[in-house]
Amino acid sequence: MSSFAAATAAGVRFGRVVLMARGAEGVANSVNFYQNALGLTVVRHTDDWAELACGIGGRDDQPSSSSSSIPQQASGAFRLTIRSVESEAQLSAGYAPILTFDVDDMDMTVARCAQMGGRLDGPIQYPAHGKVAALRAPDGYIIGLYEPAI
Repeated sequence: MSSFAAATAAGVRFGRVVLMARGAEGVANSVNFYQNALGLTVVRHTDDWAELACGIGGRDDQPSSSSSSIPQQASGAFRLTIRSVESEAQLSAGYAPILTFDVDDMDMTVARCAQMGGRLDGPIQYPAHGKVAALRAPDGYIIGLYEPAI
């Protein structure tokens, strides 16, 4: 039995990535960026906590764009949770995750992210397998963008 099958049989599955933000304003600013720059869908949003979702996998696995919301337990949905914290230790960038998103149009996505306060962390790279970029979101997290070669 593969480790994937074993985890699934044990009732274990990937749940979400949690990002920390300073206070309610930090949560709101992060939600604004991930929703408007990257197109994630807001599932829930309070002053202290937000959950956003987007499809996972290849282009064929993406949820229909006609869907206005993604249910909490949607199959094939990646969930990003943003949580309000006040402690400096909880905001340490030393152990922060790197979020990576597959995109259809690198140039358009980078431009949209820049309009929303993101900034490139080095030039866009053009390896044989596609385009790769790293940018820093307004909340300080590094985001990887990948546009596969056609």
